[in-house]
Amino acid sequence: MYCYLVSCVCVILLTVPSIAAQPFTAEEQILVTEHVYGGLPSSGDLLVRHAFVMSYDVARRVPQWAAYHITPEYRDTPGRSGPFDDFGDDPDIINPVTNDDFDGFFGSRGYARGHMVPFAVLGGDRNDNGESAETDPYDSLTVIQGNYMSNITPQYHYGFNGSGGIWYEAERWLQDDIVDDQGRSVWEINGTVFGPQKLDLIGPNADIEVPPMFYKIVISNDEGADIPNVLAFLFPHHRKGHGDIEDYLVSVDVIEALTGLDFFQDLDDDIESGLEDRDTFENWSDF
Repeated sequence: MYCYLVSCVCVILLTVPSIAAQPFTAEEQILVTEHVYGGLPSSGDLLVRHAFVMSYDVARRVPQWAAYHITPEYRDTPGRSGPFDDFGDDPDIINPVTNDDFDGFFGSRGYARGHMVPFAVLGGDRNDNGESAETDPYDSLTVIQGNYMSNITPQYHYGFNGSGGIWYEAERWLQDDIVDDQGRSVWEINGTVFGPQKLDLIGPNADIEVPPMFYKIVISNDEGADIPNVLAFLFPHHRKGHGDIEDYLVSVDVIEALTGLDFFQDLDDDIESGLEDRDTFENWSDF
């Protein structure tokens, strides 16, 4: 276990043999409980941040998955200026990806620096002291952590994470329509999917792997509901945007089969099976 003190906040990178053996401190456990709905989907190299919990793929040098809670307050993110405009090296990763590693790949291949946890959900007064990221070190670090390059994957800008892209449209639906307009709180798990062959490699040493697919699992557990409502999207990494986001709904079982992860394992077995077996297109109209 490695512990780093940043602005008086301990951020931990954990390498652990099993999920049950997580040696979280009380503060980390509070964050894990808030951001990971239904239990950690895997063990391994876990980064516990103020606004999310992440598993980082050291070999591919991109996130494996990231789980986070979104509330209307968390949408109050500061503008992309000053300390919040820079992509930083992750101090908790040996040989971290740097901002410069992506230089030139937007112009040559169309790859943007794509946040796994969106910048737009990193706001709010996370420590309830009445201050914002502009004046409070804790909330400032919350935003800065989201801009670490460990939270970044290469994503096609024009066909995927930019305006008109399917990833962009999914984020706009979730953040604008569900959280902002309806005032609801949701949980999200975003992740990468890789196959036996590599799609592409970027970086000066060609060792940052480009994911051929991404997934997004969205959980709503509105007050009074007997069981949570779950949507599971599986998105090919489009070079040219097409289709509606609901066209890419699958079951959670499909994503588990592709990734080897185990979602919702802390829930009752019957509830877990019901959430994972169901084609989540059936849940779309009820979300």
